Amino acid sequence: MPTTRPARPRKSPETPVVLADEASERRRAPRARDAGGTSAAPALDNQSIYDLMFEAIAHRKLPPATKLSEERLCRVFGVSRTRLREIFFRLAQDRIITLKPNHGAYVASPSARETSEVFAARRAIETAVVETLAQGITPEALERLEAHLAQEGAARLAHDHAALTRLTGDFHLLLAELTGNSLFIDITRRLVALSSLIISLYDSPDASACKDHEHLDIVEHIRRGDGEGAREQLLVHLKHVEQTLRLDDDDEHFDLESVFEALLKA
Repeated sequence: MPTTRPARPRKSPETPVVLADEASERRRAPRARDAGGTSAAPALDNQSIYDLMFEAIAHRKLPPATKLSEERLCRVFGVSRTRLREIFFRLAQDRIITLKPNHGAYVASPSARETSEVFAARRAIETAVVETLAQGITPEALERLEAHLAQEGAARLAHDHAALTRLTGDFHLLLAELTGNSLFIDITRRLVALSSLIISLYDSPDASACKDHEHLDIVEHIRRGDGEGAREQLLVHLKHVEQTLRLDDDDEHFDLESVFEALLKA
């Protein structure tokens, strides 16, 4: 297939990323050329790009209100603007990004009102999750929860804030996954991603969003089959997270290429 040439790159100190070849590609896609004249990797499929962008936002690798440059992301992923806009539309439907007419796409920046709505939704969904698990959790499921708690503990001991941030969000998604309820999983995934954006915006630098023992306490109630106790502990936990938030916005430019280069190498 004929190669396509991107628009002349703007003068910038950033170097376009050359992506690694994807072994899972069923067929070779058209190759774009980077600013140095070398060929970039084949285009990823839409779902893979969606997942990468969702992960980057959910794990706070891209701050709220970050401008998502079409030109730069098309170059990173090796796709057309049309395909990228399809992915943007899906992310916007999930409220993970915001599409502004004549201005482009931005990582969502939830308002104070939206913050209250997100935590209200989390209380409704996640209490049902823990109550469901307490009704009859399997030994295998408990092993997975204990392994996850061990990872959180190791990250705390190592003062690895980035890993702990990811793990504390993943804990809530793991709870939903262990129910086997696909709607719980889907809704919790979106709410956890939105919560990550909210915490990025409003979290106090002097406060910990998740107290050391709270996840452990939730799991202990589930282990004992105490649905009411698990529910109450979860509500206490979410209240503590919400109380750490400070309603002041922060907007900064971010290096999109380096974020997705790291995710593609992971």
